[in-house]
Amino acid sequence: MSTIFNIVCVVLLTGVIAAVASPFWRKDGVTSDPTGREAEDDQERADLLIERDVLQHSLRELDVELAQGRLEQADYQRLQATDERRLLEVLTRLDALAAPDPQPLLPEHLPGKKRAWGAAIVTGLVVASLSVGIYGFLQWRMVSRLVDIQAGMAAQAPDPAAMVARLEARLKENPDDVQGQLMAGRSYMVMDRMDDAKKAYLKVLDLSPRNREAHYNLGVIMIEQRQFDDPNIFQAALEHFDLVLVDLPNQPGVNWYKGLALWYLKRHREAEECWATAYNNLPPDSPDADFVKQALTKLRNGETPI
Repeated sequence: MSTIFNIVCVVLLTGVIAAVASPFWRKDGVTSDPTGREAEDDQERADLLIERDVLQHSLRELDVELAQGRLEQADYQRLQATDERRLLEVLTRLDALAAPDPQPLLPEHLPGKKRAWGAAIVTGLVVASLSVGIYGFLQWRMVSRLVDIQAGMAAQAPDPAAMVARLEARLKENPDDVQGQLMAGRSYMVMDRMDDAKKAYLKVLDLSPRNREAHYNLGVIMIEQRQFDDPNIFQAALEHFDLVLVDLPNQPGVNWYKGLALWYLKRHREAEECWATAYNNLPPDSPDADFVKQALTKLRNGETPI
């Protein structure tokens, strides 16, 4: 530890000498290279735009794979959350790059050589006082290193509420962002904010009337959030599911919920057909297939299936 302390002291003393000598070699004016920085920003912006397009395409592909039964629901949610989190980070960084840079200081606003002398003296005094406690600081840092590591790991965990808040702020500025509204709808459903999810999906249908995900989730919300068994609710949900099945007739999830709506409407024969389609398009030994099989067996035996 004494070796580390000696090294730190040497570095600090070197900094003091450099600060004291700075009035003799320091040049007035701005020495930054705005052209190089602009080039770096342009390259980062181009890379982020490419990554944004790739992430949006990936999210669409995940929807297609889920709809076609080629992706398990758990894998879909995990991959979707990862892509959406990174997409939000990319969009936030693009917004930051689009913001105007602050104006650089003009030479007349920069401190002169007299101020440099004063700064050097103050720096020397500060360094002298800090060097007295540097040894204790190093020991304290070693003791608290594990705590810092744990805190860093906790900070890396995504905060769903903060992510949704940032997404809501973006949608206030651009409410016609279909992908943003879909992301909001999914997040609201996970957070059990069904009224907000319904609004988001209705906005998606205003912008894209044939959007399958919005139709499917609106139908699910109608069934799951009903206060009583109103035939009008099940009929409205049925219309949403039928629009999805035009393009994806064998999608298991949609067929299950359509069969559920039909069962509540006492159209048991049609419900059986939908559940049979769902079962035939699920992995044979999966928990979902077993669940649908049990419902089919009860329905065929005249029992309540759920």
